[in-house]
Amino acid sequence: MSFASRLRQTREQAGLTQLELAEKLGVTKSAVGNYENGVSSPKWDVLVRIFDVLHVEPNFLYQDSFSPPVSDSVHLTPAQTTLLTSFDQLNDEGQDKVISYAEDLNRTGYYKKDSTPGVAAKEA
Repeated sequence: MSFASRLRQTREQAGLTQLELAEKLGVTKSAVGNYENGVSSPKWDVLVRIFDVLHVEPNFLYQDSFSPPVSDSVHLTPAQTTLLTSFDQLNDEGQDKVISYAEDLNRTGYYKKDSTPGVAAKEA
């Protein structure tokens, strides 16, 4: 269920019409209709008023909105997982050094991959 449909559901459960909600939020009836149809999203200040007026938690309205589609999920290689695990254990200065070192290695071109994945451009 989307933010739009949850908003409509919550408004209806509160016994409010679109016009009544609009008046409480300080927006037009068509703005509320647009929120409920997914045409537009409320600005932050209106969104905060929605939470207050409808006595609803942000997590309820947005609970399905932050799950990435399966096709967009990131799959890490074992080497990437190891690198990220080590990186996360470093303080800010250490993380900056790792990033700087990786950028330096890329700039030299010596360690860059060839157009064929997994093949180094130059052999040592």
